[in-house]
Amino acid sequence: MSKVDRDLVDRDLAVRLVAAAARRVHDHQEMLSQLDAVAGDGDHGVNMSTALGEADRRSGKCDHVTAAEVFKAAGSAFHDTVGGAAGALFGAFFRAMGGGLGRSAEPGPADLVAGLEKGVARVTRVGRSEPGQKTMLDAMAPAVSAARTTREAGGTLASVLRSAAEAARDGAGATAAMRPSAGRARYASDRSLGTEDPGANTVALIFEAWADEISGGKHG
Repeated sequence: MSKVDRDLVDRDLAVRLVAAAARRVHDHQEMLSQLDAVAGDGDHGVNMSTALGEADRRSGKCDHVTAAEVFKAAGSAFHDTVGGAAGALFGAFFRAMGGGLGRSAEPGPADLVAGLEKGVARVTRVGRSEPGQKTMLDAMAPAVSAARTTREAGGTLASVLRSAAEAARDGAGATAAMRPSAGRARYASDRSLGTEDPGANTVALIFEAWADEISGGKHG
């Protein structure tokens, strides 16, 4: 019986999840930067691809023996390679997620959900923002809520991540109708109306990559 079959979030699976996220964001970096260019510097996609590429490199190091350490290393990669709010917030998410997984060498779906909840709570606190302000939280918060609901209904790791991915994508899509009220984008509120938030799209891409990695499929 494989690790995935047993619904374990072990070190090897965490490495695969980071790698899957890095590939997905790399493949969509131009789209992300185009979204960012509407009300920002237009470098979000490149920055996220660079950070996740470094996270992928670090996560495979042999001294990371638990899933928690892998995700913490990914968070450090964001802090070290990307400046500004995006690096700080995504770094905070991954580090808090790793901390939430605890010390177990083989955490399960419930531990993953707990880690995700720690992550979204940290982003909320560090970013001083909340859903509805056209930020990454508009994808992240519904994704984590969906993950919790699916897990409480007895969902497997695959179904937990798939529900999170679908909620994240819906949340990212909903940001097109929002006016930003947090971060630098709030100064270009009119220009950004009708365009989805790049950070929320990055969150959706990450969850979609994770769901596809677990299920063995590729949706995007």
